[in-house]
Amino acid sequence: MAQEAPDLLGDSFQVALGTFSISSEPTVQLNGEAGTGDRINFDEELGGGDAQRVRLDGHWRFGDTGRHKVKLIGFSMSRDNSRTIDEEFEWGGDVYPVDAKVESEFKFTVIEAAYEYAFWKRENYEINGSIGLHYTSMDASLKAKASSSGGTLTADIDNSASVDAPLPVIGLRGMWNLSHNFWLDATAQFFALSIDEYDGNLQDYRVLVTWQPKKWLGVGLGYNRFSIDVDVDASNFDGSLDWTYSGPMLFYSASF
Repeated sequence: MAQEAPDLLGDSFQVALGTFSISSEPTVQLNGEAGTGDRINFDEELGGGDAQRVRLDGHWRFGDTGRHKVKLIGFSMSRDNSRTIDEEFEWGGDVYPVDAKVESEFKFTVIEAAYEYAFWKRENYEINGSIGLHYTSMDASLKAKASSSGGTLTADIDNSASVDAPLPVIGLRGMWNLSHNFWLDATAQFFALSIDEYDGNLQDYRVLVTWQPKKWLGVGLGYNRFSIDVDVDASNFDGSLDWTYSGPMLFYSASF
């Protein structure tokens, strides 16, 4: 029975699948050839709100000392909406007038691979430092048809932007065995970067409480806040991306 008991501080593998209820605020600025575009909040100005999304976390602990880990995170979301706007704005070199019916789409994908080292490890807790690569992919588009905009447009408007931002991250992570198979896991990651066409920063904070009565079954609650603010001057995207999501999560986990 002792061999079947979960040990999140010693087991080689852990996988967690979480369901999020998030509040999201994606703001995208797309410049045109002749001028600077407006910063558009895809939730407040074009419709949005809370959304259910899925996040997958996993790590592999290796080495005789149990201090080394490789972790992987995957998260994605997408949202589309149609709204008649009540305020004029410029995006991608075109002006979207009042009473135009705008179709918006926003897609976001985050993948992170990182190495962790437990520089402080005891029987019931460990403190880790980490370094890794946080890959962010964003696609956004705004469309307005003249036929459905009440005469405010003489021609259809269609603008889209995509950006892939590979940002390195450093972080701290602590895990504690509380009691009765309850575990506390807290993570903080941050990085600021100015190189080539990218200039921005990333922040990711997460706190989880897990009840792991069996190796193959655990359940937990947590809170996650993620934000990225980056300016890009590239051929496929000239503008800025400012996106924050935050909210509670419910997840299931396995350890072996």
